[in-house]
Amino acid sequence: MAGRRTRKKKTSGLGRILLWLFVIIPAIVLGLLALANWVVMPMIARHGTEMPVPDMVGMARSLAESTITDAGLQVGTIRTVSDTAYPPEHVVFQYPPAGRRVKPGRLVHLDVSRGANRVSVPDVVGMSFSLARALLEEAGLMVAEVESLRTPNLPVDQVIAVRPAPGTDVAKGAPLTLAVSAPVGKFPMPNVLGMGLETASGIIASQGLVLGRVKQAPSDEPAGLVLIQYPEEGMPVADRDSVHLIVAVPVADADSQP
Repeated sequence: MAGRRTRKKKTSGLGRILLWLFVIIPAIVLGLLALANWVVMPMIARHGTEMPVPDMVGMARSLAESTITDAGLQVGTIRTVSDTAYPPEHVVFQYPPAGRRVKPGRLVHLDVSRGANRVSVPDVVGMSFSLARALLEEAGLMVAEVESLRTPNLPVDQVIAVRPAPGTDVAKGAPLTLAVSAPVGKFPMPNVLGMGLETASGIIASQGLVLGRVKQAPSDEPAGLVLIQYPEEGMPVADRDSVHLIVAVPVADADSQP
């Protein structure tokens, strides 16, 4: 009986050893590997590749942009907004916010103050005059002058141009000039540079304009080629306005003249 108990104890002790060797110890090792792979390594990786976004609110725009690039990040979209808390060209808001950890190369977007009483000229080109004026007045701007340009291919009263140009920062209440299309009246001066005098004269006459003074200038270009025109291309002109030209004359011919 004693021999059987001894054999049973030896068998149970061997089983516990085998249990530890083949079940418990491998399970512990696998658990440690999983912990390292899913918890420890990501923490190490995040610590090594992420960085905090610097605080740029209140900085001048140029300093904020250099701060972003010096930190290994990239300058994103920069908007100008009306603001009373910060002077013009200073950062009033940033995204991502200061302190957030981000990957290198992340875009950082800024809102920059244009001041309390400045606005950006809206782009109203292509709109009807009445709609454009309403939008400009809503933005706190004033239409001070309207130029009618003869443009038969466009609808009447369509806005062709705005001065100052769209996107320009101006003071509230600033006067603007709108150029609008019209079937009659002023129109953009056509380009006759590089044409022969006869061709240029025909185009000038076909537009209802009058050929004015024609002067000559020594040039290597073919004789009679238009070198200079006034009014210049695109300038507003009206029916019966005079157009003055300078045309080429061969250098040898110019030298022979008294």
